[in-house]
Amino acid sequence: MTPKKPGPAAATSREDGTTGRRRRFTRLLAATAVSRFGDGLHLTALPLLTATVTPDPTAFAGVTVAQTLPWLLVSLPAGALVDRLDRGRVIAVTNGVQAALAAALAVTVLSGGIGLPVLYAVAFALGCCQTLTESAAAALVPQLVPATALATANGRLTGADIIAGQLLAVPLAGVLFGAVHALPFLVDAATFAAAGLLLTGLGAGRARHPDSEPLASVTKDIAVGVRWLAADPGCRSLALVGALINTVLTGCFATFALFALRLLDVGDAGYGLLMGAVSVGGVVAGLLTGTAWRRGSPRLLLLLSLWVPAVACLAIGLTSSPLLAAAMLALIGFGGTVWTVVTITLRQAVIPAHLQGRVMSVFRLTSAGTAPLGAVLGALLVDSSGLRAPWLVGAGALVLAPLLAGPALRAVPEEASAP
Repeated sequence: MTPKKPGPAAATSREDGTTGRRRRFTRLLAATAVSRFGDGLHLTALPLLTATVTPDPTAFAGVTVAQTLPWLLVSLPAGALVDRLDRGRVIAVTNGVQAALAAALAVTVLSGGIGLPVLYAVAFALGCCQTLTESAAAALVPQLVPATALATANGRLTGADIIAGQLLAVPLAGVLFGAVHALPFLVDAATFAAAGLLLTGLGAGRARHPDSEPLASVTKDIAVGVRWLAADPGCRSLALVGALINTVLTGCFATFALFALRLLDVGDAGYGLLMGAVSVGGVVAGLLTGTAWRRGSPRLLLLLSLWVPAVACLAIGLTSSPLLAAAMLALIGFGGTVWTVVTITLRQAVIPAHLQGRVMSVFRLTSAGTAPLGAVLGALLVDSSGLRAPWLVGAGALVLAPLLAGPALRAVPEEASAP
């Protein structure tokens, strides 16, 4: 998993190439912030809209299932398509489709004809577009950013994601929905249209195989990505650790609202502030990780991202103090963002350019597809042992993360001589 060093060809036309790529990355960063703002609006407003349609908890949960199902069903073919097509164009087109979907939903809400089938269909379609967008963006970054700047670029993208999609969009979505139910979806449509326009004509092109192999079927393309990830010990271990972290944290946060209300004795507003602490920690990490990578040890950063959530989960499981819980939640957000930036940078540095979309999608499916399992396990622990159990058991499980990450840790450079 040792990152590839740029060859002599990478140094040619440095002035023009660097300036052009910097401008294209700036456009991607701006489009990402605007698009994630739109994601935050509809992800927050859709449950609120569903509550006006049905009081049935099962039917209500169906919207969440529809929103997340594309990550299981569409992630792999999305990665294959991203490797076949111009990645910048994929993001621009999917943002345009999302703009049309959000506008159509807003019109339907205004007409009073909204129903569960429409909500499910729109939520699923938006989720499919988001899957394509995120797969394309992750694969596009190495085409726009020099290898030595990948960590900084990923930190900025992650920070923009958190600021726009969580800190700004989530509270605004509630305010807009309270004013006019269709308003968050109208603003959502405008943000997606703006993001699509920002990326029109980005000109990154498709990352072609050096041997210009003929395109196989999508199924064969996916198989190539699966085999590559399975054969690379470092990336494979990162996928397993990602699955463990996602399982643990999903299990903890699945019942955290009850934990906050009953054990920390905070109200609804207090719960919102506690969840906001996670975002604040993530923003700080997004801004600092790139610099820390260049000045310090990538291996140390990876270890930090593993140990910090374990300590924070243990402290939350033992405390009844809202202030301490908020501080620990900020640490979880910090550690989670460090993990995201470090691991995506490592993967971008070693995965061949023409396989970025496919391998990234396999990694994402492996690490993020465990969310439903985590939610179920967390609920079972609460039923059997109380609200503190997911945090305490989760802390114990996260202690094992560095062991699973052994191959990756051995491959990560101690110094930031590589990206």
